[in-house]
Parts: sequence; structure tokens; C-alpha cells
Amino acid sequence: MNLDSILNGNLLKVWTKFVSASVIGVILSTVYTMVDGIFVGQGAGEAGLAGVNLAWPAVTIILGIGLLFGAGASSLISIYIGQHKQEKAEQLLGTVMKSLLIVGVILMILGFIIADPIVKFLGANGDTYQYTKDYFLVIYMMAIPYLLANALNPLVRADGNPHLSMIMVGAGAIGNIILDWLFVIELGWGTKGAALATGAGVIFSTIIGLWYFLSGKSHIKFHKKYFVIDKSLLIEVIKVGFVSFMIQLSIGIVILVQNKILYLYGNTADIAIFSVAGYTISLYIQLCVGISQGMQPLIGYHYGADSTKRMHRLLQITLIASIIIGVLLLLCLISYGEYFIKLFGIDSSLLPLAYKRIVIFCLGSPCIGIVYTMGAYYQSIHRNIESNIVSLGRSFVLQILFSIVLPPFIGVEGIFYAQPLSDIGSIFILAGVMAYSYMRHKSKQVEIS
Repeated sequence: MNLDSILNGNLLKVWTKFVSASVIGVILSTVYTMVDGIFVGQGAGEAGLAGVNLAWPAVTIILGIGLLFGAGASSLISIYIGQHKQEKAEQLLGTVMKSLLIVGVILMILGFIIADPIVKFLGANGDTYQYTKDYFLVIYMMAIPYLLANALNPLVRADGNPHLSMIMVGAGAIGNIILDWLFVIELGWGTKGAALATGAGVIFSTIIGLWYFLSGKSHIKFHKKYFVIDKSLLIEVIKVGFVSFMIQLSIGIVILVQNKILYLYGNTADIAIFSVAGYTISLYIQLCVGISQGMQPLIGYHYGADSTKRMHRLLQITLIASIIIGVLLLLCLISYGEYFIKLFGIDSSLLPLAYKRIVIFCLGSPCIGIVYTMGAYYQSIHRNIESNIVSLGRSFVLQILFSIVLPPFIGVEGIFYAQPLSDIGSIFILAGVMAYSYMRHKSKQVEIS
């Protein structure tokens, strides 16, 4: 990694290098998540598809913890690199690696012990119970590689190697797609097979990430003497990465709430359609995540080096790109949505209803990129309060609020209207946070003068 070229080179080229690799990586990740859904829908039907959706809130806990450490540590490491604090960054890497192993063991044990009550709590019963339990158990038995893969990916990117970060995800995606076909379609293992395929893909990604840091090829080296938990560094990681954890956790809680409301006002077919809607919007959400994650280390480098003007230009480029992509994807969905929905094995009699609901569900997509970009930006410069409000206001507050309030008036359709209303409403939350941040900055300047 050449830090000087990052801080002084052509800004658009630097941005494109980091963001394109990150975007390709998350597209591959999203593709293999969708492939899970497609194969489960084709191999296990609507009940299997609903089972994966019911299990997903529990899976988000693992994803969230991985990102808690990965996003928190990568943000801090980027700043340390910008400040030329090599040793501090390496101490942080050791702390994160040991913490992830300990947490992974705890999650594996807990997952095995409390599988039945958790699956019941998630709302699985009758035709979805076994599908949900199978998916849950396999994922939790693979908690350690799942955690490591989600943490190592942003760490590799923060180390200045976005290309390898992309390869990590690509290897996992290819492995998952091949094994999905084998386990779910050929062997008929249902959701258990889908979870095993996903877990195998995650292991491939983890091996590449570990090899990078353990082989000495990384800029930030792994040292045995730093393979200890430094409490002060761990606290800093948790502070910065907490918003990433809460975003994932809030997604799980929102899905849990919405699943229960769907069962109250609808049926298994409604959950299957909702699951496809989730897969659909996840494509754009993950694009936003890829763009914002590609931007984050660049913001951190420039923030650490006190290069404010270039940092703000990076933010502007990212916002413009996110909005344009959101509009284009929405237009593609409106034009070709029915062809996409067919891939998930939805009954042909349900296709018109599914298309209508999924288009409604995704109407607020262009707003999501703005929110994700600003949340990542605030996280990168240690504005943790602003980052939490912006990121969680949309998912944890507005989505749950609209999901609870709308169905009593318009039935199960309310769940599908809740998404665009929360996406659009989040822009108003962001505007308030930006106004507050601007006023606070102005007041500090007055105090200094």
C-alpha cells in the first residue's frame, strides 16, 4: 500500500480502486445469498424459503458481531495508518483476532443448547419448523469462520488491499453456488444443505484472510506477542463498531417483528413473498454497503492525515454514485421484476401479487444509499452519536414503527409499505442530524476564536 498515492493521487482513481473492489465483493456476496434463496425455493418450496427467512434474525447476531469487530477495527486501523502508528494498528489486530475466537466458541455452544426455544421464538411452526431449525443449527455451528470472514474482509480493505478483499468474497461466492446446487438440488438436503453451502463459502473466505495476515504479506503484521486482549483497544473497537452491530441486529429484529405480523395477518405464501422482497432490496442495500465500506478506509486515512478538503470530496463522490445506482436499480426492477421473481420458485398464480408488493417494497431505494453513506462517514470520523442516529433511525425506529402501525388499517400490505416509508422518512432524520452536527461544529469554532 502506498499511502502517499492515496493521500495525494488522483482522487477519482483512488476512490474507484477502493470502491469498485468493495462493490464487486458485496455483489458476489449478495449473489450467493440470493442463490441460497433460489435453490431453497426450487428445492424446498415456499415453506423452505419461509424457514430461511424465519431463521435470519438469529443469523444477523453473528453477522453483527463480526462487523462490530471488523468495522470498528478497520476504521481505527485506517486512522492509525494515516497517523503512521503501525504498532498501535498491530496491537489492535491481535486484540480483535483473539476476541473473535472467544466469542465464536460461546456462540457455538449457545446455539446448540438453546436451538429449540430460539426457533420457536422466531415464529417457526408446522411446515416451517424443521427448515428453520436446520438452517439455524448449521450456521451457529460455523460461528467462528462466520465471525472471522465478516471481520477480516474490512480489515484486509483497511490494510490497503481492496483487491484481495474482493477475492475473499469471490471465493466464498463460487464455493457456495457450486455446493448449493449439490446439497440442495442434487442431494435434497433442503435448508440444511443451503446453510452448509454458505458455511463452506465462509470458510474459503476466512482461509484467504487469515493467510494474508499470518503469512506476513500484509502491511499491518500479525504478531504473537499482540495476540492478547487489550481492554482499552477493545473498548474503542466496540464504541466505533457498535453502529455496524446495531444495524445488523436491527435488521434481524425488524424481520422478526415483520414475520410475526405477517403470520398474524397473512400466511406462509405472504412470508415467502416477503422473503423474496428482502432478497431483492438486499441487492441495492449491499451495493450501498459496498460503496460505503470502500469509502470508509479512505475517509479514515484522510481524517488521520488531517486532509479535510479531499475527505469531503470523497464523501460527495460517494453520495452521487449511491443515488444514481439506486434510481437505476429501481427502474430495472419496475421493468424486469417479474422475470427476477420467477427465479425463486414463487407459484405462478402469486406472481402478479408478488411483483406489485416487491415494487412497492423497493420504492424508497434511492434514499438508502444516502443514509448508508452518511452513517459510514460519521463512523469513520468517530462521530458515533451521529452515526448511530442516522443508521438506526431508519431500521430500528421507522421500520418497526410503520410495520406495527400500518397492518391494522391495511392488512398484510402494510408490511410492504413500511419499507419505502421508513427509507424516505430516514432522510428527514439525516437532515436533522446534519443540522445538529453543523451547529455543533460552528459553536466549537466560536469557542476557539
